[in-house]
Amino acid sequence: MLEIYRPSLRAAGAIAVLMAWVASLGWLGLRRLHTTEESRLTSEASLRLAPGTVWYGLYSGSTQIGNAGITLDTLSTQYRISENVVLETANGAGLARASRLSNTYLGTAMNVVRLESRFSREGHQSEWAVTVVDDTLTARLSVGGTIRTHGRVRFGDAPTASAATPYRLALGGGLAPGRTRVVRMIDSWPLAAGMAQITVGRDSLVRFADSSRVGGVAGHWLAVHSDSVRAYAVTINAAGGPRRLWIDHHGAVSGIETPLGITWVRTDFDLSTTEFRKTLAERTPAIRSAVPGLAQFAATSSVRDTSTAERQFLVEHRDGSPVDLALLALLAGGRQTVRGDTLTIHRVPEIAPGESIRDTTPDPMIQYDAGAITKMQRTIVTEALNRERLPAMLSAFRALAHVDTASGAAEDALGTLGAHAGRSDGIARLFVALLRASGVPSRYVIGVYPRGDSLLTHAWVEVWSTQAGGWYAVDPVTGNAAANTGLIRLAVGGSSHPDEMLAMIANARLTDLGRKGMR
Repeated sequence: MLEIYRPSLRAAGAIAVLMAWVASLGWLGLRRLHTTEESRLTSEASLRLAPGTVWYGLYSGSTQIGNAGITLDTLSTQYRISENVVLETANGAGLARASRLSNTYLGTAMNVVRLESRFSREGHQSEWAVTVVDDTLTARLSVGGTIRTHGRVRFGDAPTASAATPYRLALGGGLAPGRTRVVRMIDSWPLAAGMAQITVGRDSLVRFADSSRVGGVAGHWLAVHSDSVRAYAVTINAAGGPRRLWIDHHGAVSGIETPLGITWVRTDFDLSTTEFRKTLAERTPAIRSAVPGLAQFAATSSVRDTSTAERQFLVEHRDGSPVDLALLALLAGGRQTVRGDTLTIHRVPEIAPGESIRDTTPDPMIQYDAGAITKMQRTIVTEALNRERLPAMLSAFRALAHVDTASGAAEDALGTLGAHAGRSDGIARLFVALLRASGVPSRYVIGVYPRGDSLLTHAWVEVWSTQAGGWYAVDPVTGNAAANTGLIRLAVGGSSHPDEMLAMIANARLTDLGRKGMR
């Protein structure tokens, strides 16, 4: 005989509670599944972000050459991330201070709203003001209170800011070892907005001094207590060059490494700043010997290198510490290959994995759609461009503008064309603007030319050439249709001025191993 189960009142209540619990879990799961990244970031940021500052000592090898601080402020409807970086640079027999203060303003979903930056050294001051609305970025450069550059660029997607990346990763659940993502990132100053690859590596315990006191006979600041935090090694390959950040679950950066430049070491304020400034005079010889001699390639008339023979360089740190080969390998691409600690510059491209014609890096200083640019393009480009016709275009281009190494010279395409003169950066950007106006994929790049123990900084151009098999290097500053193979590319955005490149190359020693014959 079939019996129908009739639960007791207590059992029925238990079943109802269980079913409600299962339904709640399902509802929460569906809600999380359909939650957008923006809403998740908004929620997590409001719960987990608090105002505060993290301090750093900036080192070239084992020698401190500056200090920095990253401050997060929570405003009424926005967040502000302030980065203050101060470096000591060589100046005659002494030192000169170069500093950059940058402010990144973010919306409630950690989306970039506007950016500001001020750079100063020896009485020279320049200021950037940048706004971002949806997928459009507008930038303005002022020098001495006078607007010198104005440009606009549009993207297919809304960009993020490099300063916001640690917080977005931490709050959005992106700190998962082995995870890789590609995002549009506003990076470097002058800024560029290329695609950046972000890879999350292992986590480890990072220890740092979090308090200090005056002690000892000389009254130096001494660490009295240390703290530790678990942070993830995050490698970022962006327009401003590759680096590795150590990021904790709150988005705070515990350290930064670069392949050839400075290292950021988290520490107490008085150790990073007060003690460093107090003893700066006695540190001067050590700081000067810890960094390479720097000059602009275009300002050195003795350099007349037109060789396109394959060339190899041994890459080392000046202080003898081991080079991070994984970071160094990210400098491969275009005509550069990296094998261990040896970097080879080929005459023609050697395409790296992932490189494509789309890697052109939008830049508001390359105003290729401005009326004056398009008019000039129609004048000097009379037929479809290819690699064989580049020398003829370059010859016509050379009559447009000459190199001006003064600090106030034009750095953008439109300003260089208007003044018929510009820094290497401006000359290179003008050439890119004319190529892009002609429909030719091209990009502005910066790097160095090793000369003995010194490094000459420079800007040139890479052009996508199907015939050459990838990104082909052209130097419009010197007029070389095939850039000499002594030029080593380090980034696809930024400034080639020695003071502003110091952070990228402070600990670099590049030894020319010689040419391997014409290709």
